[in-house]
Amino acid sequence: MTKQTTSNHRYAASFSLVGSALIILFFALVNLFSGARFPWAIYPIFAVLWWPMGVILGRKPKALSVAGSLAIIALLFLTNYLTTPGTPWFLYPTFAVLWWPLALFFGARGAKPFSVIGFLLLSGFAGIVNEITTPGILWFHYVVFAASLWPLGVFLGNPKTQKAFSVLGALYIFAFCTADNLIHLPGTLWVLFTVYPLILWPVCVFAGEKVCKAPYAAVLAGVGILYYALLNGFLFTGFPWALCTAYALLWWPLGAAFAGRGQSLAFAVCGAGLSAAFFIWLNFATTPQVIWAVYPIFALLWWPLAIYYFVYKP
Repeated sequence: MTKQTTSNHRYAASFSLVGSALIILFFALVNLFSGARFPWAIYPIFAVLWWPMGVILGRKPKALSVAGSLAIIALLFLTNYLTTPGTPWFLYPTFAVLWWPLALFFGARGAKPFSVIGFLLLSGFAGIVNEITTPGILWFHYVVFAASLWPLGVFLGNPKTQKAFSVLGALYIFAFCTADNLIHLPGTLWVLFTVYPLILWPVCVFAGEKVCKAPYAAVLAGVGILYYALLNGFLFTGFPWALCTAYALLWWPLGAAFAGRGQSLAFAVCGAGLSAAFFIWLNFATTPQVIWAVYPIFALLWWPLAIYYFVYKP
């Protein structure tokens, strides 16, 4: 930076400080002598402060982020205190504002330190909000659990450690769900519903591209269908909801067999037939007195019809 540039910057900084001071004084006096009960001058003063901050700290983005964040938080706190002091709502936008300096200070250093700092910020914010808003109900640990997957994925999500990440991640999620189930709802073991998808995660990672082939997809989908059928038959009896999971899982081998091989017409015919059968069963299992399955079936028929005439017979 040349001497002339430095001198010009000093003049600009001095002018911005003096000019902003005059404007702030003007608004403060108008607010005072107009008889207003509410100190509305804080809002134009907040806007004016960005002039000297931009001039002085414009070439220092980190310093500007800190000063700007402090100014925004101060305005939010004053507004909260002056309007609704009994409800500390300023914490919510403050949490969002803090990501500005956080990203500048730690974002450039790499994903790992940024993920750790971000996880700590999310966890601390959730704990504070939990204590202030609902101290009798503990819920912030759900946020901590979800946020912890961020640094875990950053540290172990690379190609060399993705297999270990899938195993450790599945065990970690299952342990958390099991503890939450046994603490809050021990009479209903809903955690058993998570077993199949959690096991499927490392299985798919270890199998790689093989899961896109029809035989592997059929076996893995069959295991899931059988697992949920056993849950439906022995633990969660009553309505045969396992047919719903079977319908969803059957799309996996169906897509691997036809959609991935360019057989769009066969995929459309089989998919429409599977969906029609599912809607017919659902209709008679839930509301047999009202025949409503014809409506989605009518819409489904346009799928293979459009494929035949616009792909095979253009």
